Amino acid sequence: MQLSLKTRVNLIIAVILTLVVAIGSVLVVHHVRKSVAEETRSALHLAWEMVEASHLQGPLPDEQAAAWRSMLERLGQLRHVRLFILQDERPLPLLPSPALPDVPAWFARLVQPPPAILEQTIPTRQGRGLQVRLVADPADEIAEAWQETRLFMGLILLLAGGCFAALYWVLGRAFQPVDAVLGGLVALEQERYDHRLPQFPQPEWRRISQAFNHCAGELQQARADNCRLTRQLLKVEEEERRTLARELHDELGQVLSGIKMLALSIKQQRPVGPIHQAACLIVEQVDHLFETIRTMIHRLRPLMLDDLGLRAALDALAERWRQQRPQVRIQLQCDPGADDFPAGHQIHVYRIVQEALTNAFRHGHPRHIHVRLTVADTPRSRWLHITIRDDGSGAAVPLLRGRGYGLKGMRERVESLGGRFEVTTALGRGFTLSIQMPFEEEENNDHSRHACR
Repeated sequence: MQLSLKTRVNLIIAVILTLVVAIGSVLVVHHVRKSVAEETRSALHLAWEMVEASHLQGPLPDEQAAAWRSMLERLGQLRHVRLFILQDERPLPLLPSPALPDVPAWFARLVQPPPAILEQTIPTRQGRGLQVRLVADPADEIAEAWQETRLFMGLILLLAGGCFAALYWVLGRAFQPVDAVLGGLVALEQERYDHRLPQFPQPEWRRISQAFNHCAGELQQARADNCRLTRQLLKVEEEERRTLARELHDELGQVLSGIKMLALSIKQQRPVGPIHQAACLIVEQVDHLFETIRTMIHRLRPLMLDDLGLRAALDALAERWRQQRPQVRIQLQCDPGADDFPAGHQIHVYRIVQEALTNAFRHGHPRHIHVRLTVADTPRSRWLHITIRDDGSGAAVPLLRGRGYGLKGMRERVESLGGRFEVTTALGRGFTLSIQMPFEEEENNDHSRHACR
């Protein structure tokens, strides 16, 4: 997964701060290790010099043994040094090691200096002498260093966390224009041309915002012009179809009726001969032309739509498909309020249902088709909802985009009237068209924010 620029910058800052903390930790541990070693070495040398001073006085008489031992006890109070007297080859500590607070084992291993041991034999006038051993013990120094190091590292971590939080906040504010521009581009991709970017305080982003808003405004105006042009073309197309249907019905229908009457009169004459057979053939051909013209007239303009309304025209359309495809169940539900849809736009509803049924039979091979028209009232407008659902083979999105002009024509028809058009489908899961068309056309130039989407 590719990370965003903001996330990558934050990760880089986090890595840099982590490296700074790690390097600082290494330097602190190195300094503490050096300090512990120096402090321990200094205390050990001091104790050694005191023992050496006692050694220079010569062999100790027996009466001075107690005083010398008392002096060693005071010497044992020095920090970082432990004294042992070897008596019969067994070391006897003069003072116990003090109790130290808990120190992590890893820290103790890192700062523990190399072991340091000094031995000296103190001669006495009687006996073999006393062997003194000085052992460096940095435990208490390590405990103090741990307390200081923990405080110092806590401050470093707090500072690093504060820096990261401050930089994260600054980057968040700096990337706000980027997020806004990306949101605007997504809106353009979704054909929401009414989206506008705010006026940013930075001059560079302000110029980008102005250019984006100008582009979106031009696209919005172009879409509105295209919608008006499409609506006008559809109106002209339907008027031409109406005129052609009327001409076919009135002119050509009357001529064919006259030809049929003449043929029937010739057919009734006797005796039966070649002329009689020709008249019968003329009657058959005229009946075939009548049926063809009737189909053409209905395809050009459903006359029932003008005479009986939208519901009756859709019932007749569904019934014709039932006769042609009796194996398919076609269910039509239409609210009575559908006839109140503007008369000039009812033909568009009829064409949409007609094209949807044609596409379903041509591409989907369904067993059941459900067509539903409902009327929904909102506080500000009234909408006609059209849902056409089938259980056919469906289509994938890439295939759907290359299926031809049927869906595109329906979408243009709906969007030119300020409606909303949505397709839901998948391979093997049928096909669903969801359409919403306003009863009254929006008066603004872009036909509402949902038009032509």
